[in-house]
Amino acid sequence: MVVDPREAAREAPLIGAGGPGETAGAPIRQASLWQDALRRYMRNRGALIAGSVFILLLAFCIFAPIFSPYDANDADYTQTYQSPSAAHPFGTDQAGRDLLTRAALGGRVSIGIGFAATLTILLIGVAYGSVSGFIGGKLDNGLMRFLDALYGLPYLPFAIITLAIFGTVNFWTMVVALSVASWFTAARIVRGQVITLKENDYVRAAKAVGARWHRVLTRHLLPNTLGILIIAVFLELPGVILGEAFLSFIGLGINPPDASWGSMAQDGYQAYRVYPHIIVVPSVCIAILILCANFVADGLRDALDPRTRET
Repeated sequence: MVVDPREAAREAPLIGAGGPGETAGAPIRQASLWQDALRRYMRNRGALIAGSVFILLLAFCIFAPIFSPYDANDADYTQTYQSPSAAHPFGTDQAGRDLLTRAALGGRVSIGIGFAATLTILLIGVAYGSVSGFIGGKLDNGLMRFLDALYGLPYLPFAIITLAIFGTVNFWTMVVALSVASWFTAARIVRGQVITLKENDYVRAAKAVGARWHRVLTRHLLPNTLGILIIAVFLELPGVILGEAFLSFIGLGINPPDASWGSMAQDGYQAYRVYPHIIVVPSVCIAILILCANFVADGLRDALDPRTRET
């Protein structure tokens, strides 16, 4: 029997398209952008380890005070300046309070202020930068020149002035003080991303069918900046955490008996030569958080950047 080569080719399995055994025309399994980004992130060992340590640090801050037998604010002056032991793994401070419990509660405050201030920075930066980049023209030029003038504001001195204006220091005043002069870079990043994206064909198509400018911006442009915004969160977080620690270290942080890692470091500074563990505990926590955030941001940049995607 004579076999038509064209008929045999149509019936033969298509190797390489969807795998062995799949016939021609079978759908090819495809991964979404986020699935592809997750796979690339999981292959980055440094970022994966940093993300795991970051999650463990968050879990420590959340659950350690719940299961601890000590109250972080109960002073016991018979147990002052105890070295690390089985009863107190991190030792005790000048008031006899357990440093492990106090470090976990201080981490809640520091990390909470860090994330709240970072999200505030991104909200202001996204609103300012997206409008400036999308509208363009004279408005964009005027907004960017105004932003250039604001860049002359010193970050930490302006935060100190802001706290002095409020007259009181609590969680939300710290968030405002740390974010009021920190959103300029986020605005520039979002503006540049929007200027690049608005030249794409899908934006022209949306305008062609009559979509209003605010719908094009919120429906098509801002969702495509989500990857860079996630990276910006982890890039901004270390600076905000250090800013809070600095303000607390000079006595402008959260008021006692509440504590943050910065205020714990300020307490330890008074006796660090004799009892170094008091300042080492919050300092190590701050260092671990900052290093993990930087490694996670670097891993997310590699995972979400389409230019580094595998061919």
